[in-house]
This record gives sequence, C-alpha cells and structure tokens, in this order.
Amino acid sequence: MILKPSPHRIFPTVLLLLGLVVSCAESAPVELNRIKAVVNGEPITQTMVDQAVQTQVQVWLMGNKGMVSRTEAEREIRQMEGRALDDLIDRNLILSEFKKRGGVIKDQYVDESVNRFVTDRFKGDKDKFMEELKKTGMTISQFREIQRDQIAIQALRSQNSGDDKIPNTPWEKKAKFEEIKGEFAKEGQPKLRIMSIPKQTDSSSLEAQKKVVDGIVSQLNSGADFGELAKKHSADSFASKGGYVGVLGRDTLNAGLTQMAYSLPSGKISQPLDDGPFWRILKVDGRVGGSTPGFEELEKEVDQRLTIEKKQKNVEGWLLKLRRDANVRIYED
Repeated sequence: MILKPSPHRIFPTVLLLLGLVVSCAESAPVELNRIKAVVNGEPITQTMVDQAVQTQVQVWLMGNKGMVSRTEAEREIRQMEGRALDDLIDRNLILSEFKKRGGVIKDQYVDESVNRFVTDRFKGDKDKFMEELKKTGMTISQFREIQRDQIAIQALRSQNSGDDKIPNTPWEKKAKFEEIKGEFAKEGQPKLRIMSIPKQTDSSSLEAQKKVVDGIVSQLNSGADFGELAKKHSADSFASKGGYVGVLGRDTLNAGLTQMAYSLPSGKISQPLDDGPFWRILKVDGRVGGSTPGFEELEKEVDQRLTIEKKQKNVEGWLLKLRRDANVRIYED
C-alpha cells in the first residue's frame, strides 16, 4: 500500500518549548526509566515519553521562534503534559497499523514535505533551515524520518476520518450557529468620555499627582458623576461637555487611548493612563453599531466546523478500536 500525504500541515499543532519543558522537569524529578505503559508487549518508559516530546519541541523551535509568548507556551506545556503518554501510545499503534498494511512512504513525498517545511517556515531559505537544524542536534536524516512517520500517521488518520462531505442536519447547523455566532460579532463603536489631568511637575511630584488621580478614580468607582469631575479636573477640549468625546472612530485619538476605549466594557472606568503630559481616565457610556451575522452568512462556516468535528470523532473512534484490539496497559503514577 502506497499512501500519498495530505497537503495540509503534518506536524501536531500543540508542541512545547524545549527550555520550558526542561524547567518543568527540574521542578518535578521523575524516575526516567519507569515504565509508563506496555503496548503489545513493548514497554513505553518515561524516557521515551520525554524524548518524543523533545523531538517535537526541536522541530517546532526551528519554525516558530518568537511567535509564541511564554504564557501561551506554558499553557501548551500543561496540555501536552496531560496527554503526552496517550499521544505516544496512539502514535505507536498507528505506525504499527501502517506497517501491518504494508504501507510505504515514497522518498518523493518526504522530499515534498521537507521542501514545504522550508518554504513555509524559512521562506525557502535552505541554508537557514540547515543552520537551525544543526542547532537542535538533529541530522537531516533524522528530520526526514520524523517527517516520514508523520506522513504515515496523517495518511491513516485521514483514511479513517470519514468522507470529505459529511451531511449535517439543519438542526445540527442551527445549534452550532448559536454556539459560535458570538465569535463573529462586529464590535460596536464606543460612546466615550475622557478626563485629561495635566502633570504639573513644578508644584508637586509625579507620585503626589498620581495619588490625586487615583483619588479621582476612587470617587468614580464609588459612584461619583464622571461629567462633573471632568468639568472640575480635566484640561482638554472635552471638559466643558463633561468629558464627552462622542462615538469614537478608530482614527480619532492616539493608538493607546483607542485600544483602551475599544476594550473597555460599557459603564466601566479605566485605570489612569500615562499619556505624555496628561493622566487620562476613560469611561465608555455605551456602544453603537455592533452586529452579529445571521445564520445565512455563517452557514458555510457552521457546516465546515461540524464536518471537522465529526471527522475528529471518527478518528477518535478508530483510535479507540485500535486500543481495544491491541494489548495496551497503562501504569498509573
């Protein structure tokens, strides 16, 4: 059996940052050769799980440096740690099934996959790719074998995900629409009030002025009228109108104030913003122009999401059958 790889990404979407994995391992020492599971008589040890994860890390690092924040990486680490053993068991079962079927991945497909990786992650710069590969300690042969295995895994998963066109009933689509429609809601423009308190450093320190500003915020949070305090304390062209700016467009104020105004919930008071010569305090009275697309506009997206979910359930059912047919024993910690 010769399988052609899917044109989509072949690497797992959730991978770990190597440095963070190491730091987590240091904080919780484990017995490296402890048996975590046995699959068809073959043991899977803690070392094997760690090595599998670190291999994924190395590949990920080559193409994603600087693209993921530490917070996002830590979240991914926790998720990966929770399913690392299951992922390795599934990987072994799928590759074993592939071999049973006499599957062969041609070198041509591996070449295409490597070239696609270099194009997607390094804009076709093969020298840069080889430089980053060398930093991981991996050889090109090892990288190609990782690719070969992933192509085989993706091919079998695709074969067992069901037909490309999976029918979705009107009831299913309506329910999914209600679930996801909020993701596509268009943000309304904020009806904004602003208070601009000048930094008069000739008579008081910035620290003392900040206390005054914090006192104003405290009054506002206790129910004081924003408009009255703006008339009293503000020093901008909106002060006489109680700080009322109006319906704020994206190009009315500077980027920092605009971002704050658009992210601030209606009726809420912002924290004081250091904006050059002023402390700025914002309040959003309400929003106008917000809207949510109707079912007809989102029907295609809804249909695609339902199909993807059903395909994933098909794959999960197939993996469950592989586990039932195999002799898998997991040792709890």
